[in-house]
Amino acid sequence: MRSKALRHTAICVLVLGLAAACAPTTQVHGYVPPAADVAAVTLGVDTTATVEEKLGLPSSTGLLQDSAWFYVQSTIRHFTYHRPNVVDRTVLVVSFNADGVVTGIESYGLDRGRIVELEARTTDTGGRQLGVLEQLFGNLLNLDATQFENQ
Repeated sequence: MRSKALRHTAICVLVLGLAAACAPTTQVHGYVPPAADVAAVTLGVDTTATVEEKLGLPSSTGLLQDSAWFYVQSTIRHFTYHRPNVVDRTVLVVSFNADGVVTGIESYGLDRGRIVELEARTTDTGGRQLGVLEQLFGNLLNLDATQFENQ
């Protein structure tokens, strides 16, 4: 009777352990300010300095002289032995004019965009690759004619 109870306990612990191992791991990357802080930004009045005070520094900026600030937050769920899955992504864009005054605030989510998978591959330059010995001894006899001029 006692061994039967011990066996049932061991099976329950094993099942609960497997269930816990299969639970998803959720990670949140980036930062998007709360809606109340975003509502405090006034179009045509606030500047880059006041937006920095109210919302904080952005995740990224526009290419043309801080023409826009981007706040990006992604929620990623990962199951054991499976590929990570992007569950939510929010992008808040604060646009500025040439004087640094806020001209627009827009928010984008997964419903208004698509996930772009980034590739980590590199492009070969096509140049000749030097071997180890060529790199070590390549400059050994590389002499410049100006070193031998009579002065």
